[in-house]
Amino acid sequence: MVAHAFNQVLGRPGEIFVVIIITLFAFTTVMGWSYYGAKVVEYLIGVTWAKIYRFIFIILMVFGAVMESSLVWDISDTFNGLMMIPNLIGVLVLSPLVVKLTRNYADRRVRGKDVAPMLSYNRDIQSEAIRAINKGAY
Repeated sequence: MVAHAFNQVLGRPGEIFVVIIITLFAFTTVMGWSYYGAKVVEYLIGVTWAKIYRFIFIILMVFGAVMESSLVWDISDTFNGLMMIPNLIGVLVLSPLVVKLTRNYADRRVRGKDVAPMLSYNRDIQSEAIRAINKGAY
């Protein structure tokens, strides 16, 4: 529909422009997923497994290109939904820290209390950041 709309306003060049842009967007998205996935695998289980991941990714891209589109969308939706699980675990685990940081910020900025800023959960990073602030680095 977008290509048709561009065609109505700009003629054939508008339609070609939309096709090129969508193709580039799809290509860069696939490249990004491949790169991020390989980096995660490399970080979690090593460089050798990242190479295996890239190979499997390419095989699955070929299968995705020749499969029925409704099945591809169903599989994609399922795996995107499964990504919610580790994210929700992270949100639940980090909720107390977020509450603590938010309270510290509200005490300092909203309520005007003279409270030391909490910039990190890690004591070493916190002390480094405070030293940098005192030196005027931030």
